[in-house]
Amino acid sequence: MTWKPNRDHLTSPLYLSIANLLEYDIVNGYLAPNTKLPPQRELADYLDINLSTITRAFKICELKGLIYATTGRGTFVAPNAGATISIADNEIQKNYIEMAIIKPVDQFNSLVAETTKSVLSKGYLEKLLDYNSPLGIPYHKMSARKWLHKYNMNANIENIAITSGAQNSLTLILISLFHSGDKIAVDKYTYPNFIQLANMLNIQLIPIEGDAF
Repeated sequence: MTWKPNRDHLTSPLYLSIANLLEYDIVNGYLAPNTKLPPQRELADYLDINLSTITRAFKICELKGLIYATTGRGTFVAPNAGATISIADNEIQKNYIEMAIIKPVDQFNSLVAETTKSVLSKGYLEKLLDYNSPLGIPYHKMSARKWLHKYNMNANIENIAITSGAQNSLTLILISLFHSGDKIAVDKYTYPNFIQLANMLNIQLIPIEGDAF
């Protein structure tokens, strides 16, 4: 088996003890990313415990982003499990709402991998690797215009720019429309990355208390 926890290290409750042992071995590099873990029934037989105990232990580690399961293939150590743990909250001591970290969702890695394979199989792969207009190709702009139209915004193609994510868009907007020292009214609980960006550009954010409306 790829993982053989020491039975002498198990304590009560068993499911939590197994989850802690698995977490320890992943975080400390004893189990490499993408390692396939033993089938739950095989692990239960090895430890001479109930199958449901293993299932509960695996579920805890899955919720922490340490492992992920793929139907028909088995359970694997998450590719970036080490990074996930380094930014994970301590659930026992947590008495606040974390709004500053965007954590990866490792259980969708298999879907991303399948999509990537599909893209790589296209006959026009070389075209996708070429540099295009930094403002976006016409097809992308037309798609954006169609989406904006649903919100009653009729923008000309020439006035639409495709950016590399929301943070890139916010940066361009602030640099283009505002100056150092300007003030912007925002919701009291606004996007954390927007706060950081405004601080970098010396733009003051004025928090407005929310209400039922």
